[in-house]
Amino acid sequence: MLLKIAQGVFWILAVCLMPGTAYGEGRDVLPGNAAYKVEVFRGGTWEEIFVYNARVSDYAGNPEAGYTQYTMGFALFTDSFRQPLKVRVTRRAGTFSKVEIRPLSYGIVPDVQTPNSVEFELGDPAQKVSVEFDGNRMENLFILPDLPDTAIPMGANVTYFGPGVHNAGVIRIANESGRILYLDEGAVVLGRIEAENAANLTIRGRGVFCSSQEDHGAGRRPQMEFRNCDNLKIEGILLRDTPNWTLKIVGSTGVHIDNIKEIGWIMNSDGMDFICCRDVLVENTFQRNYDDNVTIKAFNATPEYIASHTNTDGSYSDGAIWMVAGLRNFEVCNYEIRNCVFENIIVEDIDGGKVFCAHFTNAWAFDGLYGQWARNITLRNIAYTGTRATPSWIRGRNDAQSIDGVTIGNFTVNGTPVTDGSGPHLEINEYVRNVTFE
Repeated sequence: MLLKIAQGVFWILAVCLMPGTAYGEGRDVLPGNAAYKVEVFRGGTWEEIFVYNARVSDYAGNPEAGYTQYTMGFALFTDSFRQPLKVRVTRRAGTFSKVEIRPLSYGIVPDVQTPNSVEFELGDPAQKVSVEFDGNRMENLFILPDLPDTAIPMGANVTYFGPGVHNAGVIRIANESGRILYLDEGAVVLGRIEAENAANLTIRGRGVFCSSQEDHGAGRRPQMEFRNCDNLKIEGILLRDTPNWTLKIVGSTGVHIDNIKEIGWIMNSDGMDFICCRDVLVENTFQRNYDDNVTIKAFNATPEYIASHTNTDGSYSDGAIWMVAGLRNFEVCNYEIRNCVFENIIVEDIDGGKVFCAHFTNAWAFDGLYGQWARNITLRNIAYTGTRATPSWIRGRNDAQSIDGVTIGNFTVNGTPVTDGSGPHLEINEYVRNVTFE
């Protein structure tokens, strides 16, 4: 496995709800954020950009005991970026002592204008940033620019969502090819997606797909589910308030995830889960989820495996079978994750998490059937600055379930190189072989 960790347009009528309006059972529909005002300087004048709300959660050692909830803001807009764009952020309530624009690697130094406002420049649309006052990362502000989309699709195969709020419910797509869901700038689509045997499916645009109206309790489902959807592309949109996994992609070949934004608060709000998929490219993503952002899973549910793991009452002794039963192909190979993280990673202080971790876990292991092996892991140019992270792990489980071949190049903590696996920042156990520090 390579792991480089319209004529005939179908129009959807907007349900025009003003920002801040409640909709359905008291749940929110992206109300306006009261904490921040955002403006951009274009054409010689300051233009105000709408700021949405999003819920986030802090790290909890025992999430079952309850989440600590916060409200943050995010601003979406497009610009040609023919020249650097000046942005002004005003904190509406009270003054501040300091402000930081993260990631710090961009080198953006804010210019304090008044006791409650700052200005700074963005040089290109890839500079998606977090504005944090007085070290507050929970009630922060995301500034999320993009280039305008000049290729809005047209045709009978296009489902178009224009500016406004659309109560779409569950969108089901099955046994067809070439469907395009397009969320234009200013569109907010409420619901979730279930797609099966839908080849050449594209979901893209500059709008928001939100699942705040969906069940977040015992019956919660992923925000978008895809099964046997070859040549799937998801691009440009922001996904908010998933009830469970954000993107669940099963048994698909040729998947391209590009320039998506995600904000999820609930436990298991995984950014994207690839299950028995092949030829996957993930790039230019900006994700804030409670846990896993990108996960790759391999399960077996061939007829022979199902037969040997089916109980007399028809239930499965391997509880993962239901997820992948009936797939055409179980191979997992050819993944590239780029311009998000893999190497050249700068990690600013995190609360309770690990900078990296490779080990055998029981998260999806049934009857003690853990993974069999992991080989040839390379981690390069990773710099962590902070004090709250827990030690990184590389751990085999036993002699048979080992990790073989690990290269760690230039891993630093607060500027000091980590050169062995027995210190306070990295733990490597006895079931890991052929470890090299560069």
